[in-house]
Amino acid sequence: MKELSFYYMLRIRFSSPVTNHRFTVRCVPRDNERQKIRQLEISVLPKESLSNSVDSFGNYCIFGHCQSEHELFEVEVKGTAQTGLSDSEYAGMDYLMGRYRYQTAYTRPGNTLVDFYRQFVFAEGTSNLEKSMRMMEALYGAFHYEQGVTGIFTTAEEAMALGRGVCQDYSHILISLCRMAGIPARYVVGMLIGEGASHAWVEIYDNGRWYALDPTNMLVVNEDHIKISSGRDYDDCVLNQGIMVGTAQQTQEVEVLVEELRRG
Repeated sequence: MKELSFYYMLRIRFSSPVTNHRFTVRCVPRDNERQKIRQLEISVLPKESLSNSVDSFGNYCIFGHCQSEHELFEVEVKGTAQTGLSDSEYAGMDYLMGRYRYQTAYTRPGNTLVDFYRQFVFAEGTSNLEKSMRMMEALYGAFHYEQGVTGIFTTAEEAMALGRGVCQDYSHILISLCRMAGIPARYVVGMLIGEGASHAWVEIYDNGRWYALDPTNMLVVNEDHIKISSGRDYDDCVLNQGIMVGTAQQTQEVEVLVEELRRG
């Protein structure tokens, strides 16, 4: 178990004033069996009209509306997290797993992924977790981390054909492989010690529990990770969505800092 402090900042600057700005933000971690969130502070500017709720995947959402003119939108979230409290999360009723069994536009395999999956032969009785870890290991050996070669709209098939990508691509590919193996799998966004931005990983379903794997680093998610949100793929976990009136260009800045608290 670790005690981590975390800071998440999203800042969007507009080149000219915008109005009637409606937004949904998902950047607030919640309590679960693996982590407990404490001393949570949330700041949103402008804050003319704000509310919060959870979406259909259980993610904490901040909803807001700013009618007046503004050129800056900013969200800051900070607090502490006790992590590593459990090796898994209760998955809920079995019928809820259906939405994580089927491929999405991001994870749907093409020839490259289907060919890659053919290497796997699993003995009878092999658990979902064991299967997923074998596929993660093979992916780690065949795929290479490189920034700037893929984007937020890159699919698992496109990234696998390229052979390079970032955490979003690793996660979509492993989810695609798991679903081909009949394993419910979901996409996770969170924070990680040593990262200056948000991080993505995967949770797989095994015997009523969600187990978390980080394919980018080829490891079982541990006490260095703080979970923010989860869903079928990247689209369900977009950190910021919004519409506004205006012709401004946007520049976005994200800062993430996660540190272990030292006890004297």
